[in-house]
Amino acid sequence: MEFFTITTLSAVALGFIVGLLVGLTSVGSGSLMTPILYLDFGSSLARMMVVGTAATQGTITKFVASLRNYLSNTLRTDYVLIISITGVPLAAIGAFFSSALVSSKYFSPFLAVILILAAIAMIVEMRRNRSGHLMPPKANGALRIKGLVLGAVVGLVAGLTGVSTGSLLVTSLIVLLKFPTRMAIGIAIFEGGLILLAATSAQLYLGHVDLPFTGLLVMGGIPGILIGSHFKDRVNQRLLGYGVAGIMIFESLRIISSFATGRSFLFF
Repeated sequence: MEFFTITTLSAVALGFIVGLLVGLTSVGSGSLMTPILYLDFGSSLARMMVVGTAATQGTITKFVASLRNYLSNTLRTDYVLIISITGVPLAAIGAFFSSALVSSKYFSPFLAVILILAAIAMIVEMRRNRSGHLMPPKANGALRIKGLVLGAVVGLVAGLTGVSTGSLLVTSLIVLLKFPTRMAIGIAIFEGGLILLAATSAQLYLGHVDLPFTGLLVMGGIPGILIGSHFKDRVNQRLLGYGVAGIMIFESLRIISSFATGRSFLFF
C-alpha cells in the first residue's frame, strides 16, 4: 500500500505526530487528523472514508490517553455519564449522515468553522489560570442540563466530522461547569473516546472505515501518545497549546482555500 506516492511511512508518521501532540496537550486528535486526511490523502482515501477513519483512530488513541488519566485519579465517571446520555446516541446518528455531508459542498466550510471554534476554545483555556477551580461542582439539576446540552452538541459534531472537539469539551467543563482543569481534561478525553466509539461503530456498520489505513495511523499514534504523555509535565503547556491552536487555524485556512479555489496550499 502506498500513499503520497512515497510509502506507508507517511501515514505512520502522521499518526505519530498527531499522537505526540495529543499526549502532550490531551486534545487535538480529530481536529488535526480529519482535515489532513481530507486535504492531503484524497488520492489514497475515499472521501466517504475520511470521517470514519479519523473517528476510529481517535477512539483508540483517546482510550489509550484515558488510561493515564484514570490511573492519576482525574477521571470522574459520574460526570461522564451525564454527558454521554445525549452525546453517544447523537454521535451515532450524526455518523449515519456524515457520508452525505462529506460528499457535499457544505463539508469544507462546516469543518473549517468547527476547527476555528476548537482553536478559539483552546486559546481561551490557555489564557485561563491553569490551576482552575479547586473542587468539582455538585451534580445538581442545572449541571445535568448543561451536561446534556454539551453532550448533544459535541456528539453530533463528532458523528458528522470525526472531530471529538476535545478542546471545546475541556473549555466548556472549566468555564461553564466549573470543573478543576485536570479533572476537566480527564473527563473530556474519556468522554471524547466514548462519543467517537459510538460514531466509529456506526461508521463500521456503514463500511466507511479504511481499516488498513487506520492501522497505520494507530501504529504511529500509540507510541506518540505514550511519549507525549511521559514528557507532558516537562514542556510549556501554554505555549504548546497556542501552537496546536495555530495549527487548527492554519488547517481551517487550507480548507477554506480548497473550497474557494479547488486547491489547498502546503501540506502540514
